[in-house]
Amino acid sequence: MLGLLTCLFLGVVTANTIREFSRFGQRTRAAECKANLKAWYRAQRDHYRDTRTYEPVFAKVGFAPERSNRYAYFAGQGPMEVRDEARSGARDEAVSIGVDTFRFTESRAVDFESLPAHVKSRIGVSGRCPDCDIVLVCAGNTDDDETLDVWVVSTGPLDLQDDTGEAAEPGIPLHFVDDTVR
Repeated sequence: MLGLLTCLFLGVVTANTIREFSRFGQRTRAAECKANLKAWYRAQRDHYRDTRTYEPVFAKVGFAPERSNRYAYFAGQGPMEVRDEARSGARDEAVSIGVDTFRFTESRAVDFESLPAHVKSRIGVSGRCPDCDIVLVCAGNTDDDETLDVWVVSTGPLDLQDDTGEAAEPGIPLHFVDDTVR
């Protein structure tokens, strides 16, 4: 009887350990997205301070996530820097950057059309500058299912909430679609 209880206990501990390890991996991968959203936000604020406008073209604000990115980034609908070769050239007018599918061959490419409709409608510059805001979206499928994991950050108020009901605050990345293992 004691042996059976011991085996049952070890099984529960092992299952919880595996689940927590999986969550750790998801949090680690999500750190890439959050760090890049924060860097983009700072670059946009600096650009706005100098020009009184926001800029969706990444090269114009000096935003260039390093290769080996598991997420795609969108500041508008238009030219994308596709990262499916060893040396993908940066597009001067790119308003989006694709997942590095050369490095992560198991990852699927994410394009503008694959984003949720209620997110697509908010991406980019809104309003007329200097009374304007800009929204960046980070999206990826890091848990190998059919649903994208989506984050957003905005320079102004955004009428979006995360899955716990928290409202989007300017400058703070919001985990809008969270389908990761819980």
